[in-house]
Amino acid sequence: MGKKKTVHVYFLVLMVLMLALTACSGGQGKDPATSPTGNSGSQTPDANKPDDGPFTKYDPPIEIHSVRGSLPDDRFRNGETMENNVWTQEYEQELGIKLVYDWLADPNGGDESAFNKKLNVAIGSNDLPDVFGVSIKQLSQLVESEQIQDLTSVYETYASEDLKELGMQDGGLALKAATFDGKLMAIPKFAGNIEAADVIWIRTDWLEKLKLDPPTTMDDVFKIAEAFKTQDPDGNSKDDTFGIAITKDLYGGVSNLTGFFNGYHAYPNIWIKDAEGKLAYGNVQPEMKNALAKLQEMYKAGLLDREFAVKDGSKVIESISQNKVGIQYGANWNSYYPLNDARKQNPGMDWKPYPIVSIDDQPARPGLAFGIYEFYVAAKQFKNPEVIVKMLNLQHERFYGETADWKKYSTAEDGTEIFQYPVFQVFPPNKNIPDNFEAIKKAFETKDASNLNQEQKDNYDKIASYLGGDDTHWAVDRQSGPKDSAFEALTMYKDIAKTTEFIGANTPSMVTKKGTLDKIEKEVFTKIIMGSASIDEFDKFVADWHKLGGDDMTKEVNDWYAEQ
Repeated sequence: MGKKKTVHVYFLVLMVLMLALTACSGGQGKDPATSPTGNSGSQTPDANKPDDGPFTKYDPPIEIHSVRGSLPDDRFRNGETMENNVWTQEYEQELGIKLVYDWLADPNGGDESAFNKKLNVAIGSNDLPDVFGVSIKQLSQLVESEQIQDLTSVYETYASEDLKELGMQDGGLALKAATFDGKLMAIPKFAGNIEAADVIWIRTDWLEKLKLDPPTTMDDVFKIAEAFKTQDPDGNSKDDTFGIAITKDLYGGVSNLTGFFNGYHAYPNIWIKDAEGKLAYGNVQPEMKNALAKLQEMYKAGLLDREFAVKDGSKVIESISQNKVGIQYGANWNSYYPLNDARKQNPGMDWKPYPIVSIDDQPARPGLAFGIYEFYVAAKQFKNPEVIVKMLNLQHERFYGETADWKKYSTAEDGTEIFQYPVFQVFPPNKNIPDNFEAIKKAFETKDASNLNQEQKDNYDKIASYLGGDDTHWAVDRQSGPKDSAFEALTMYKDIAKTTEFIGANTPSMVTKKGTLDKIEKEVFTKIIMGSASIDEFDKFVADWHKLGGDDMTKEVNDWYAEQ
């Protein structure tokens, strides 16, 4: 009996020792005494361990460093901040990841934003955080300078099945754009491409007052614009309104002209196939000249804002809020901003979105740039690049998976946009168009919302409230409602949209010459619209464009295309 007891104790001690060793390694094959390396003392996971998977928690926790665009203080509630909120807490509690921001900066302003300028300096000096988001231009630069690491095996090993499925909803295009020489150098911020298409927002209270029908052709748009200019739609007996709002940037931001050009079958800022099957830049095609000629005519007649050449987006929004304009080409989310704010200042104001329309009997096809604008990368020496994928797995799961809690992790009951908090995030390309729109539409038709997911049910309830007389949720209905919404218009584009054929990184000539060519183009096109330059200046611009770098860019783009 004594011998059996001794053996029993021996095995008991052995098991305790084995458990202790497992606890020290975090269950992931790590040696905390030797693994801290990189910018933040991270640990190297063993991808071959069966318990080191898509959601495995680091134990002990690891600290990672990042940077990102800041959010205004009013986007937070209950004392939360960029550095401490429901998502930073979720990372630590569920994944054992302590997120530290080395710096934050204002992301507004595109390439010229404070965030981009600061990040460009960090890239130039190789003073990089562990993991962070970049533009396609910055991604190309980082790959060229070998400052970031290959994430191919990281994605294969750690991406959840749901994340991998999401990555294939666009046929793998986003992953392809992040692949260089066969290596996946970044994880794309997956998103829906069709949602970038423009719709025409029109003041329906003015339409009704002037007894006008919504547009079905470009000629209808011209007639409505003329009526909004000449027939005193605001009723103040003054000649102080105009038809279409545009900004000095012409193509970007609020009230841009991309949808107008698309109505002429012109496709600014994207690469399209020419008659020979080669890729050609949309901005220098003959259709652009036809659209510019009409804009010049409209400007002369006062149908466009006389001061558009000096107005940025914020100034155009002032014109909208001041009852000066009744048509704008814009995004599906314009119902939230600026239109909902404008309505609060102008009781009785109403807007509806309509599909873009054509100048002839051919359908208007919205031109779409590649819909992925951010890529997540890991610095070359960082030892835990898989944190990017794990954090994306968690975000996707909490939004759409079995543990989803939409109001806690995405959009709070009071409208707080918690979905902006995650440092890394992805959205299913088909999420809104067609999935959410069709599901909500069917729920209203059948009067049965039981099959909706949390996000859909949240929007369904808000739309139902609006339709029942609660104007609070006007913006939700106009964006995603079952009838007369922007999502309904976008659904009509699903099979006809024209997406850029070039999805690669900036070519060498783009890096050195495109900025100058873009500046020249903007100056020439603005002068043409304002009538200070003849429409024939377009032909001279096209010739100069080819000589000053356009031919080089076109060759490089077609060389890239031939390799695909």
